[in-house]
Amino acid sequence: EYEGRLRQWVGGKDLILYTIGLLGVEGAAYKTLEFSGEVAGKLTMDQRFTMANMAVEAGAKNGIFEPDDMARAYVNERAERQGTYFYSDSDAVFEKVVRINVDDIEPQVALPHSPDNVCPVSRVDHFRLDQVVIGSCTNGRIEDLRVSGEILKGRKVARGVRLIVIPGSPDIYKKAIQEGIIETLLEAGAVIGPPTCGPCLGGHMGILAEGEKAISTTNRNFIGRMGHPKSEVYLSSPAIASASAVLGRIGSPVEL
Repeated sequence: EYEGRLRQWVGGKDLILYTIGLLGVEGAAYKTLEFSGEVAGKLTMDQRFTMANMAVEAGAKNGIFEPDDMARAYVNERAERQGTYFYSDSDAVFEKVVRINVDDIEPQVALPHSPDNVCPVSRVDHFRLDQVVIGSCTNGRIEDLRVSGEILKGRKVARGVRLIVIPGSPDIYKKAIQEGIIETLLEAGAVIGPPTCGPCLGGHMGILAEGEKAISTTNRNFIGRMGHPKSEVYLSSPAIASASAVLGRIGSPVEL
């Protein structure tokens, strides 16, 4: 249950990283995580998808949100059939209830080599980055690309940093072109990849070499996940990743 008011640049990715930091990568093993509370109900669909996507990083079988008007509208715009919606029983007994006040939660970063090795961005050491990855199934949605475009507009990627942007689907890629986001990212110095998993699973362009450090909006940062076993992967939201691409080190848009 998430209550309170989100700070600037804090969103679904930060909430799920913070939650995984509390639960651990096996804290919800073979269970369901139901995300609820005032804050969860106000999240956009894109941010909800990010949180549900990463429930598995706490060991969960799935992550769910109670369907509301926003969810129904999302389904109605895309589905040819009438949606069927499910809710927890009013007398349901939960194994555990975790209450989180979001008022003081900063943007979060997962340090190597686990998604539960989480700390606020303000406490991350300053070191030179080699690569920044924005996209994938976790944060490649149009809202994510809009945030990156907002931060990178009129700015340049730091010298020596590779910025790889991977839209989550052909439809999202097309929307980003139509909205001018892709042009903004290219002018900043980004390389745009096709909608794929990208380097997240160590199988496409952007594979890390020995000793390289990357910050990524993907979902896992285990040893060797994105390349060489002696590389390092840090996980964050698109906002933090975009600012870090400009700074050349992990940092917040506030610094820009």
